[in-house]
Amino acid sequence: MYTLVFLDAVFLGFASHGSVSPRLSVVAPILLGIAAAVRSLLWVTRRTDTIPSIRKIRRYLIGTILAAAVLSLAFGGWALVLFFEADLARRTSIALYIFIGAVTCCYCLQTFPVAGWLVMMCGASPVVVCLLLSGDRFLVGLGVNIVLVSAVVLRMFGASHAGFIEVLASRAEMAIGQRRARLAEQRAHRLAYHDPLTGLPNRRALAGYLRQAGPGQFGLMLVDLDRFKSINDVHGHPIGDQLLRAVAGRLRWVVGEGGRSYRLGGDEFAISLPYAAGDLDRVRSVAHAIVREVARPFLIDDRMHHIGASVGIALYPEDATDADTLMRRADVALYQAKEAGRGCYCAFAAQMDAEIRRRSTIETEMREALAESRFYPRYQPIVDLRTGQVTGFELLARWRRDDSEIGPDQFIPIAEECGLLNTLMLDLLDRACLETRDWAVPVSIAINISPGQLRDEWLSHKILSVLARTGFPPARLTVEITENALIVDADKAHHAIESLKNQGVQLALDDFGTGYASIQHLRMLPFDKIKIDRSFVESLTDGSEALRIVRAILGLASTLELPVVAEGIETLETAEMLRGLGCAQGQGYLFGRPMDKDEVACWLADGVMPPAAEALIRRSGP
Repeated sequence: MYTLVFLDAVFLGFASHGSVSPRLSVVAPILLGIAAAVRSLLWVTRRTDTIPSIRKIRRYLIGTILAAAVLSLAFGGWALVLFFEADLARRTSIALYIFIGAVTCCYCLQTFPVAGWLVMMCGASPVVVCLLLSGDRFLVGLGVNIVLVSAVVLRMFGASHAGFIEVLASRAEMAIGQRRARLAEQRAHRLAYHDPLTGLPNRRALAGYLRQAGPGQFGLMLVDLDRFKSINDVHGHPIGDQLLRAVAGRLRWVVGEGGRSYRLGGDEFAISLPYAAGDLDRVRSVAHAIVREVARPFLIDDRMHHIGASVGIALYPEDATDADTLMRRADVALYQAKEAGRGCYCAFAAQMDAEIRRRSTIETEMREALAESRFYPRYQPIVDLRTGQVTGFELLARWRRDDSEIGPDQFIPIAEECGLLNTLMLDLLDRACLETRDWAVPVSIAINISPGQLRDEWLSHKILSVLARTGFPPARLTVEITENALIVDADKAHHAIESLKNQGVQLALDDFGTGYASIQHLRMLPFDKIKIDRSFVESLTDGSEALRIVRAILGLASTLELPVVAEGIETLETAEMLRGLGCAQGQGYLFGRPMDKDEVACWLADGVMPPAAEALIRRSGP
């Protein structure tokens, strides 16, 4: 625009040269050219300001208005002086040059109509007024024509400006939409790859990291929280969520900048930790630090909460070179850490994989065996140590697998892990109730309940349903629970026990002395008897420590007026010692191994006392 203004001024000075003074035909165009050049340089320098502030934009616009007014007045004033000093022919040329220059500037300023109108008013209007007032028909007609053309041009510029505003608005909306789309994409990406509760990367982010694993070495650690579910159940999910966030914070601190923490879901986390060749101890030290830090108490809502962590470690590329295998082997190591007693870490070893495959095979076969009723009950007698009479039987599970009988120690832990224990227990109880209901002597049967089973709120209803369906008297059933069940969830245990006791079912505290039961628990729950763990009974004749413990348990039970059953009696000497200490009942291979229903039925029908019981009565007296 300023180049055109300068050229228009040069041509106008050339057209008027010779008829006016050199100051008007030479000096004036040069001064106008200099002013246009300065204004052009200022405009060029402002173009580098890519994202100006609103304040700068306002200042630029005001500067443009002032520049348009000043340059137009200077150009129009010079043209007016030339108009009065020129003859008729040159007046026409001057008017045309002025009009062409003004229209050109207006065209360049069509996006800023205020400046365009100022150019027309200050630059072209003075000469046009002179044309209209000249009295010459030719000049008046030229002035009228310029006015009409200017009106049309300004009207077109107004319409063009409105279209320009619409384009700007459309582009602004498009830019806002694009920005929203980018923000939405960023949020979606964050939600897809980050855990919203803890802010840690999630399982998908870990899978991406493992898929892109390069030539370097790193350790993958799976972290599972111990005892978290109990806190979540007892204190509620808000406390559990705060605890998870606190654990995430400690993991970040332990891992530091060198590694990365992930939350895989629930109470399971993962750590990826690169390490240099030969620096395997770094991975183990971080795993040890995780176990140590998570074991420290957490203060949440003015209450101290105690949990733990088990950690499984798998190494890339030593243990696996693909993501799925590495995850599976870290999970295998985590399982071994839990099996070792929790609150520890374990690195993957090749033999672990074989053990997991063995357990998986057993689980598959167990499901098939349950469907085909290949689990069956066996009954081990419980003897009154004072009279030698059989008072009841403990129900023990057996599994016919590959033409051999398998004991519960090999399949009960696996059944509990894969959620089959309740089904197995209820199926065996159903069969046992039908088999023992019509025995000649109405002795009781005892069945074990694990801590995990007591988490089932409907357990008592399921047991009572079996008794009702089979017609087995509830008073002949004894439910044995371990001490650990009272710690895992005392409220649920109390509810289940209360429901069973209300229907007449007997209750025994199993493996007493090996867990965390207290006198308070014994007073709080309506136990009918206590069973001493076999570990104390088996070493009773070997030293004084076991003897002191057994004597203390019997003294406590006597104070609470609870009969005691001793498990694992295998020698007559042990039975005599327990009888002398005041133990009421005994159980073990000395009195009889687990038997099938027909053996027990014949035994009870004949009224036969176990031979070892007869020997005990003969040696100790009635």
